[in-house]
Amino acid sequence: MFKLIVKNLWQRRRQNAWLFAELIIVTVLTWIIVDPTVVGLYDLNAPLGYDADRIVRVSVATYPEEAEQYDSLVVTDEAYEALRAKADRLPEVEAVSYLSMGIDDNSSINNGLETGNEAVDTVVGAIYGYNIVPGEKFFTLYGIEPTEGSPSAETLDSGILGERDLIITESVDKAFWPDRRGLKDKRFIAYTKDGDTTWRNVIAIVKDFRFHAATRTGAVSMGKYNYPLEKEYIDLTLRLADGVDAEDYVRDYTDAITKELQIGNYYVSDIITQRQQISKIETTSGAASRRNLHFFVAALFLVNLIIGVVGCVWLQTGKRVQEIGVLRSYGARRRNIVRMLIGESAVLATAAFIIGDLIYLQYALKEGLSDGVENNAYYIPAETWITDFGEHFAIISAIVYAIILICAVIGTYFPARHVSRIEPVDALRDE
Repeated sequence: MFKLIVKNLWQRRRQNAWLFAELIIVTVLTWIIVDPTVVGLYDLNAPLGYDADRIVRVSVATYPEEAEQYDSLVVTDEAYEALRAKADRLPEVEAVSYLSMGIDDNSSINNGLETGNEAVDTVVGAIYGYNIVPGEKFFTLYGIEPTEGSPSAETLDSGILGERDLIITESVDKAFWPDRRGLKDKRFIAYTKDGDTTWRNVIAIVKDFRFHAATRTGAVSMGKYNYPLEKEYIDLTLRLADGVDAEDYVRDYTDAITKELQIGNYYVSDIITQRQQISKIETTSGAASRRNLHFFVAALFLVNLIIGVVGCVWLQTGKRVQEIGVLRSYGARRRNIVRMLIGESAVLATAAFIIGDLIYLQYALKEGLSDGVENNAYYIPAETWITDFGEHFAIISAIVYAIILICAVIGTYFPARHVSRIEPVDALRDE
Protein backbone atom coordinates (compact mmCIF):
# COMPACT_ATOMS: atom_id res chain seq x y z
CA MET A 1 0.00 0.00 0.00
CA PHE A 2 2.76 2.47 0.92
CA LYS A 3 4.61 1.87 -2.36
CA LEU A 4 1.38 2.49 -4.27
CA ILE A 5 0.80 5.71 -2.33
CA VAL A 6 4.29 7.00 -3.11
CA LYS A 7 3.91 6.00 -6.77
CA ASN A 8 0.59 7.82 -7.07
CA LEU A 9 2.00 10.95 -5.45
CA TRP A 10 4.96 10.97 -7.81
CA GLN A 11 2.73 10.53 -10.87
CA ARG A 12 0.47 13.36 -9.66
CA ARG A 13 3.29 15.64 -8.54
CA ARG A 14 2.23 18.45 -10.86
CA GLN A 15 -1.39 18.29 -9.77
CA ASN A 16 -0.34 18.25 -6.10
CA ALA A 17 2.29 21.01 -6.37
CA TRP A 18 -0.02 23.85 -5.33
CA LEU A 19 -1.51 21.83 -2.49
CA PHE A 20 1.97 20.87 -1.31
CA ALA A 21 3.15 24.49 -1.35
CA GLU A 22 -0.01 25.57 0.47
CA LEU A 23 0.57 22.99 3.21
CA ILE A 24 4.15 24.25 3.71
CA ILE A 25 2.93 27.84 4.07
CA VAL A 26 0.11 26.71 6.36
CA THR A 27 2.63 24.87 8.56
CA VAL A 28 4.67 28.04 9.09
CA LEU A 29 1.56 30.16 9.74
CA THR A 30 0.20 27.55 12.15
CA TRP A 31 3.48 27.67 14.08
CA ILE A 32 3.26 31.45 14.37
CA ILE A 33 -0.30 31.28 15.73
CA VAL A 34 -0.13 28.11 17.82
CA ASP A 35 3.11 28.76 19.72
CA PRO A 36 2.00 31.80 21.78
CA THR A 37 -1.50 30.37 22.14
CA VAL A 38 -0.34 27.08 23.64
CA VAL A 39 2.10 28.89 25.95
CA GLY A 40 -0.72 31.19 27.05
CA LEU A 41 -2.98 28.21 27.76
CA TYR A 42 -0.23 26.60 29.81
CA ASP A 43 0.29 29.76 31.88
CA LEU A 44 -3.46 30.06 32.43
CA ASN A 45 -3.86 26.50 33.70
CA ALA A 46 -0.50 25.71 35.34
CA PRO A 47 -0.52 25.50 39.18
CA LEU A 48 0.20 28.76 40.97
CA GLY A 49 2.16 27.03 43.72
CA TYR A 50 -0.13 28.29 46.47
CA ASP A 51 -3.70 27.58 47.55
CA ALA A 52 -5.54 30.39 45.74
CA ASP A 53 -8.92 28.62 45.87
CA ARG A 54 -9.21 28.95 49.66
CA ILE A 55 -8.19 32.60 49.94
CA VAL A 56 -10.52 35.57 50.44
CA ARG A 57 -9.26 39.15 50.71
CA VAL A 58 -11.03 41.66 52.93
CA SER A 59 -9.99 45.28 52.44
CA VAL A 60 -10.57 47.44 55.51
CA ALA A 61 -10.32 51.26 55.50
CA THR A 62 -10.89 54.00 58.08
CA TYR A 63 -13.31 56.89 57.87
CA PRO A 64 -11.59 60.25 57.28
CA GLU A 65 -12.01 62.92 59.92
CA GLU A 66 -14.50 64.87 57.79
CA ALA A 67 -16.77 61.83 57.40
CA GLU A 68 -20.05 61.75 59.31
CA GLN A 69 -19.26 58.29 60.74
CA TYR A 70 -15.87 59.36 62.11
CA ASP A 71 -15.51 59.04 65.92
CA SER A 72 -12.67 61.10 67.37
CA LEU A 73 -12.80 59.18 70.67
CA VAL A 74 -11.82 55.85 69.09
CA VAL A 75 -8.33 54.56 69.92
CA THR A 76 -6.91 53.12 66.70
CA ASP A 77 -4.68 50.47 68.33
CA GLU A 78 -7.52 49.08 70.42
CA ALA A 79 -9.89 49.08 67.44
CA TYR A 80 -7.27 47.27 65.36
CA GLU A 81 -6.83 44.50 67.94
CA ALA A 82 -10.61 44.12 68.22
CA LEU A 83 -10.83 43.92 64.43
CA ARG A 84 -8.29 41.13 64.28
CA ALA A 85 -10.00 39.22 67.10
CA LYS A 86 -13.38 39.39 65.35
CA ALA A 87 -11.85 38.39 62.03
CA ASP A 88 -10.44 35.27 63.68
CA ARG A 89 -13.97 34.29 64.72
CA LEU A 90 -15.59 34.68 61.31
CA PRO A 91 -17.54 31.59 60.16
CA GLU A 92 -15.79 29.01 57.97
CA VAL A 93 -12.44 30.80 58.44
CA GLU A 94 -9.39 28.67 59.29
CA ALA A 95 -6.78 31.44 59.58
CA VAL A 96 -6.48 35.21 59.29
CA SER A 97 -3.43 37.27 58.47
CA TYR A 98 -2.55 40.92 57.95
CA LEU A 99 -0.03 41.22 55.17
CA SER A 100 1.83 44.40 54.29
CA MET A 101 2.10 43.04 50.77
CA GLY A 102 -0.37 40.57 49.30
CA ILE A 103 0.97 37.62 47.36
CA ASP A 104 0.07 39.35 44.09
CA ASP A 105 1.90 42.55 44.97
CA ASN A 106 5.60 42.41 44.24
CA SER A 107 8.62 44.61 43.81
CA SER A 108 12.12 43.80 42.69
CA ILE A 109 13.90 44.79 45.89
CA ASN A 110 16.89 42.56 45.06
CA ASN A 111 18.19 43.46 41.63
CA GLY A 112 20.86 40.83 41.15
CA LEU A 113 21.86 39.49 44.55
CA GLU A 114 25.40 38.15 44.58
CA THR A 115 26.24 34.86 46.19
CA GLY A 116 28.73 34.57 48.99
CA ASN A 117 30.54 31.55 47.54
CA GLU A 118 32.93 31.15 44.62
CA ALA A 119 30.40 32.81 42.28
CA VAL A 120 30.61 36.08 44.20
CA ASP A 121 30.98 38.13 41.03
CA THR A 122 28.06 36.49 39.29
CA VAL A 123 24.78 38.36 38.88
CA VAL A 124 21.91 36.10 37.85
CA GLY A 125 18.98 38.16 36.65
CA ALA A 126 16.61 39.94 39.04
CA ILE A 127 14.55 38.52 41.87
CA TYR A 128 11.09 39.39 43.08
CA GLY A 129 11.16 40.48 46.71
CA TYR A 130 8.66 40.20 49.55
CA ASN A 131 8.77 41.74 53.00
CA ILE A 132 7.31 39.33 55.54
CA VAL A 133 5.62 40.72 58.65
CA PRO A 134 7.02 38.87 61.70
CA GLY A 135 4.54 36.52 63.31
CA GLU A 136 2.03 36.64 60.45
CA LYS A 137 0.83 33.37 58.93
CA PHE A 138 2.16 33.97 55.44
CA PHE A 139 3.25 30.42 54.61
CA THR A 140 0.53 28.45 56.37
CA LEU A 141 -2.18 30.80 55.15
CA TYR A 142 -1.20 30.59 51.48
CA GLY A 143 -0.14 26.96 51.65
CA ILE A 144 3.42 27.60 50.48
CA GLU A 145 5.50 24.50 51.21
CA PRO A 146 9.15 24.49 52.42
CA THR A 147 11.53 22.07 50.73
CA GLU A 148 13.07 19.09 52.49
CA GLY A 149 15.56 20.17 55.15
CA SER A 150 14.00 23.61 55.68
CA PRO A 151 11.97 24.65 58.74
CA SER A 152 8.24 23.92 58.56
CA ALA A 153 5.72 26.54 57.43
CA GLU A 154 4.53 26.92 61.02
CA THR A 155 8.10 27.56 62.21
CA LEU A 156 8.70 30.14 59.47
CA ASP A 157 5.49 31.90 60.51
CA SER A 158 6.52 31.98 64.16
CA GLY A 159 8.82 34.96 63.65
CA ILE A 160 12.26 33.30 63.27
CA LEU A 161 13.14 35.50 60.28
CA GLY A 162 15.88 37.88 61.44
CA GLU A 163 17.09 41.24 60.14
CA ARG A 164 19.78 39.66 57.97
CA ASP A 165 17.94 36.47 57.02
CA LEU A 166 16.37 35.50 53.73
CA ILE A 167 13.94 32.84 52.63
CA ILE A 168 14.31 31.92 48.96
CA THR A 169 12.47 29.73 46.46
CA GLU A 170 13.85 26.72 44.62
CA SER A 171 14.44 28.73 41.42
CA VAL A 172 16.71 31.15 43.28
CA ASP A 173 18.54 28.26 44.90
CA LYS A 174 19.12 26.53 41.54
CA ALA A 175 20.21 29.76 39.87
CA PHE A 176 22.91 30.54 42.42
CA TRP A 177 23.80 27.06 43.66
CA PRO A 178 22.91 24.69 40.79
CA ASP A 179 25.07 21.84 42.11
CA ARG A 180 24.53 22.14 45.84
CA ARG A 181 21.38 21.37 47.78
CA GLY A 182 20.66 22.18 51.42
CA LEU A 183 21.04 25.35 53.50
CA LYS A 184 24.63 25.16 54.66
CA ASP A 185 26.77 28.24 53.91
CA LYS A 186 24.27 29.90 51.62
CA ARG A 187 24.23 33.67 51.81
CA PHE A 188 23.97 36.77 49.66
CA ILE A 189 25.60 40.14 49.41
CA ALA A 190 22.74 42.66 49.57
CA TYR A 191 23.03 46.35 48.80
CA THR A 192 21.78 49.00 51.23
CA LYS A 193 20.22 52.35 50.34
CA ASP A 194 23.55 54.04 51.07
CA GLY A 195 25.38 51.83 48.59
CA ASP A 196 27.03 49.70 51.27
CA THR A 197 26.91 45.91 51.30
CA THR A 198 25.81 43.45 53.94
CA TRP A 199 25.56 39.68 54.23
CA ARG A 200 22.13 38.04 54.27
CA ASN A 201 21.87 34.38 55.27
CA VAL A 202 19.48 31.87 53.71
CA ILE A 203 17.51 30.18 56.50
CA ALA A 204 14.89 28.34 54.41
CA ILE A 205 14.02 27.31 50.86
CA VAL A 206 10.39 27.00 49.77
CA LYS A 207 8.83 25.58 46.65
CA ASP A 208 8.28 27.92 43.71
CA PHE A 209 5.09 29.93 43.50
CA ARG A 210 3.99 32.56 41.03
CA PHE A 211 1.79 35.56 41.52
CA HIS A 212 -0.79 34.98 38.79
CA ALA A 213 -1.13 33.48 35.31
CA ALA A 214 0.70 36.40 33.68
CA THR A 215 3.94 35.58 35.51
CA ARG A 216 5.92 32.39 35.42
CA THR A 217 9.12 33.13 37.30
CA GLY A 218 9.48 31.28 40.56
CA ALA A 219 12.43 33.38 41.73
CA VAL A 220 11.38 35.03 44.98
CA SER A 221 13.30 36.14 48.06
CA MET A 222 11.62 37.06 51.33
CA GLY A 223 13.01 39.28 54.05
CA LYS A 224 11.77 40.76 57.32
CA TYR A 225 9.37 43.70 57.21
CA ASN A 226 10.99 46.42 59.31
CA TYR A 227 8.56 49.31 59.04
CA PRO A 228 5.59 50.38 61.21
CA LEU A 229 2.39 48.62 60.17
CA GLU A 230 -0.06 50.78 58.27
CA LYS A 231 -3.33 50.66 60.20
CA GLU A 232 -5.43 53.04 58.15
CA TYR A 233 -5.88 50.67 55.23
CA ILE A 234 -5.67 46.98 56.07
CA ASP A 235 -5.82 43.95 53.82
CA LEU A 236 -6.96 40.98 55.85
CA THR A 237 -6.38 37.66 54.14
CA LEU A 238 -8.71 34.83 55.14
CA ARG A 239 -7.90 31.16 54.62
CA LEU A 240 -11.16 29.27 54.43
CA ALA A 241 -11.76 25.85 55.90
CA ASP A 242 -11.18 22.86 53.65
CA GLY A 243 -14.11 22.27 51.30
CA VAL A 244 -15.51 25.82 51.50
CA ASP A 245 -15.96 27.45 48.09
CA ALA A 246 -14.50 30.96 48.09
CA GLU A 247 -17.03 32.44 45.66
CA ASP A 248 -19.96 30.97 47.61
CA TYR A 249 -18.45 32.28 50.83
CA VAL A 250 -18.15 35.83 49.49
CA ARG A 251 -21.69 35.72 48.15
CA ASP A 252 -23.21 34.31 51.35
CA TYR A 253 -21.19 36.15 54.01
CA THR A 254 -20.40 39.59 52.58
CA ASP A 255 -23.17 41.31 54.56
CA ALA A 256 -22.29 39.48 57.77
CA ILE A 257 -18.56 40.24 57.46
CA THR A 258 -19.22 43.89 56.64
CA LYS A 259 -21.39 44.23 59.74
CA GLU A 260 -19.07 42.21 62.00
CA LEU A 261 -15.94 44.18 61.08
CA GLN A 262 -17.56 47.60 61.49
CA ILE A 263 -15.46 48.60 64.51
CA GLY A 264 -14.65 52.15 65.57
CA ASN A 265 -13.58 54.03 62.46
CA TYR A 266 -12.91 50.83 60.53
CA TYR A 267 -15.23 49.68 57.76
CA VAL A 268 -15.02 46.97 55.09
CA SER A 269 -14.43 48.55 51.68
CA ASP A 270 -14.18 45.40 49.56
CA ILE A 271 -14.41 41.60 49.77
CA ILE A 272 -13.18 39.48 46.87
CA THR A 273 -11.70 36.04 46.31
CA GLN A 274 -8.03 35.58 45.45
CA ARG A 275 -9.08 34.34 42.00
CA GLN A 276 -11.03 37.56 41.44
CA GLN A 277 -7.99 39.55 42.55
CA ILE A 278 -5.86 37.64 40.04
CA SER A 279 -8.35 38.46 37.26
CA LYS A 280 -8.34 42.12 38.29
CA ILE A 281 -4.53 42.33 38.15
CA GLU A 282 -4.34 40.57 34.79
CA THR A 283 -7.01 42.89 33.37
CA THR A 284 -5.32 46.03 34.70
CA SER A 285 -1.88 44.98 33.43
CA GLY A 286 -3.24 44.12 30.00
CA ALA A 287 -2.13 40.49 30.30
CA ALA A 288 -5.68 39.17 30.03
CA SER A 289 -6.46 41.19 26.90
CA ARG A 290 -3.23 40.04 25.21
CA ARG A 291 -3.97 36.42 26.05
CA ASN A 292 -7.59 36.70 24.88
CA LEU A 293 -6.43 38.28 21.63
CA HIS A 294 -4.11 35.33 21.02
CA PHE A 295 -6.95 32.90 21.70
CA PHE A 296 -9.34 34.78 19.40
CA VAL A 297 -6.83 34.99 16.54
CA ALA A 298 -5.96 31.31 17.00
CA ALA A 299 -9.62 30.25 16.92
CA LEU A 300 -10.30 32.37 13.82
CA PHE A 301 -7.17 31.07 12.11
CA LEU A 302 -7.98 27.42 12.86
CA VAL A 303 -11.50 27.77 11.46
CA ASN A 304 -10.17 29.30 8.24
CA LEU A 305 -7.34 26.75 8.15
CA ILE A 306 -9.74 23.84 8.36
CA ILE A 307 -12.03 25.32 5.71
CA GLY A 308 -9.13 26.17 3.37
CA VAL A 309 -7.15 22.95 3.64
CA VAL A 310 -10.22 20.72 3.70
CA GLY A 311 -11.58 22.53 0.65
CA CYS A 312 -8.37 22.14 -1.37
CA VAL A 313 -7.92 18.47 -0.49
CA TRP A 314 -11.62 17.80 -1.14
CA LEU A 315 -11.34 19.39 -4.59
CA GLN A 316 -8.22 17.40 -5.49
CA THR A 317 -9.80 14.13 -4.36
CA GLY A 318 -13.08 14.82 -6.13
CA LYS A 319 -11.27 15.17 -9.47
CA ARG A 320 -10.11 11.56 -9.36
CA VAL A 321 -13.44 9.94 -10.15
CA GLN A 322 -12.24 8.28 -13.37
CA GLU A 323 -9.09 6.96 -11.69
CA ILE A 324 -11.19 5.47 -8.93
CA GLY A 325 -13.51 3.97 -11.55
CA VAL A 326 -10.57 2.13 -13.11
CA LEU A 327 -9.50 0.77 -9.75
CA ARG A 328 -13.05 -0.33 -8.98
CA SER A 329 -13.31 -2.07 -12.36
CA TYR A 330 -10.24 -4.12 -11.43
CA GLY A 331 -11.87 -5.22 -8.20
CA ALA A 332 -10.43 -2.72 -5.69
CA ARG A 333 -12.45 -2.58 -2.51
CA ARG A 334 -14.04 0.65 -1.37
CA ARG A 335 -12.28 0.68 1.99
CA ASN A 336 -8.91 0.12 0.31
CA ILE A 337 -9.55 3.08 -1.99
CA VAL A 338 -10.44 5.29 0.99
CA ARG A 339 -7.32 4.13 2.85
CA MET A 340 -5.15 4.82 -0.20
CA LEU A 341 -6.47 8.36 -0.68
CA ILE A 342 -6.17 9.16 3.02
CA GLY A 343 -2.65 7.72 3.01
CA GLU A 344 -1.67 9.96 0.09
CA SER A 345 -2.93 13.04 1.92
CA ALA A 346 -1.18 11.99 5.13
CA VAL A 347 2.16 11.46 3.34
CA LEU A 348 1.80 14.75 1.45
CA ALA A 349 0.92 16.61 4.67
CA THR A 350 3.82 14.99 6.52
CA ALA A 351 6.35 15.95 3.85
CA ALA A 352 5.01 19.51 3.75
CA PHE A 353 5.08 19.72 7.56
CA ILE A 354 8.73 18.61 7.72
CA ILE A 355 9.79 21.31 5.26
CA GLY A 356 7.64 23.99 6.95
CA ASP A 357 8.90 22.94 10.37
CA LEU A 358 12.54 23.23 9.25
CA ILE A 359 11.82 26.67 7.79
CA TYR A 360 10.35 27.86 11.10
CA LEU A 361 13.25 26.29 13.01
CA GLN A 362 15.65 28.68 11.27
CA TYR A 363 13.54 31.61 12.44
CA ALA A 364 13.22 30.19 15.96
CA LEU A 365 16.99 29.71 16.29
CA LYS A 366 17.48 33.37 15.44
CA GLU A 367 14.53 35.03 17.19
CA GLY A 368 13.63 32.45 19.85
CA LEU A 369 10.36 30.77 20.72
CA SER A 370 7.41 32.37 22.46
CA ASP A 371 8.03 32.80 26.20
CA GLY A 372 4.51 34.09 26.82
CA VAL A 373 5.57 36.32 29.72
CA GLU A 374 7.14 39.72 29.19
CA ASN A 375 9.33 39.60 32.31
CA ASN A 376 10.55 36.08 31.64
CA ALA A 377 13.70 37.26 29.85
CA TYR A 378 14.66 39.60 32.69
CA TYR A 379 13.74 37.73 35.82
CA ILE A 380 15.05 34.30 36.68
CA PRO A 381 12.58 31.96 34.95
CA ALA A 382 11.10 28.88 36.51
CA GLU A 383 12.34 25.78 34.69
CA THR A 384 9.53 24.45 32.48
CA TRP A 385 9.22 22.99 29.00
CA ILE A 386 8.81 26.56 27.76
CA THR A 387 12.34 27.55 28.74
CA ASP A 388 13.89 24.42 27.21
CA PHE A 389 14.29 25.13 23.47
CA GLY A 390 14.42 21.49 22.36
CA GLU A 391 11.44 20.37 24.42
CA HIS A 392 9.48 23.49 23.53
CA PHE A 393 10.09 23.07 19.80
CA ALA A 394 9.22 19.38 19.91
CA ILE A 395 5.93 19.92 21.77
CA ILE A 396 4.68 22.72 19.53
CA SER A 397 5.85 20.83 16.43
CA ALA A 398 3.78 17.83 17.50
CA ILE A 399 0.71 20.03 17.97
CA VAL A 400 1.21 21.75 14.60
CA TYR A 401 1.69 18.38 12.89
CA ALA A 402 -1.48 17.02 14.48
CA ILE A 403 -3.47 20.05 13.25
CA ILE A 404 -2.13 19.78 9.68
CA LEU A 405 -2.64 16.00 9.57
CA ILE A 406 -6.19 16.20 10.95
CA CYS A 407 -7.14 18.84 8.38
CA ALA A 408 -5.70 16.75 5.55
CA VAL A 409 -7.40 13.54 6.72
CA ILE A 410 -10.79 15.24 7.23
CA GLY A 411 -10.50 16.88 3.81
CA THR A 412 -9.80 13.52 2.21
CA TYR A 413 -12.11 11.14 4.05
CA PHE A 414 -15.51 12.44 2.98
CA PRO A 415 -14.82 12.93 -0.75
CA ALA A 416 -12.85 9.65 -0.81
CA ARG A 417 -15.80 7.86 0.73
CA HIS A 418 -18.09 9.45 -1.84
CA VAL A 419 -16.03 8.61 -4.94
CA SER A 420 -15.35 5.08 -3.68
CA ARG A 421 -19.10 4.36 -3.80
CA ILE A 422 -19.51 5.38 -7.43
CA GLU A 423 -20.11 2.39 -9.67
CA PRO A 424 -17.33 1.71 -12.23
CA VAL A 425 -19.77 2.11 -15.14
CA ASP A 426 -20.80 5.59 -13.95
CA ALA A 427 -17.22 6.65 -13.23
CA LEU A 428 -15.99 5.57 -16.70
CA ARG A 429 -19.02 6.75 -18.68
CA ASP A 430 -17.22 9.86 -19.98
CA GLU A 431 -13.89 8.06 -20.57
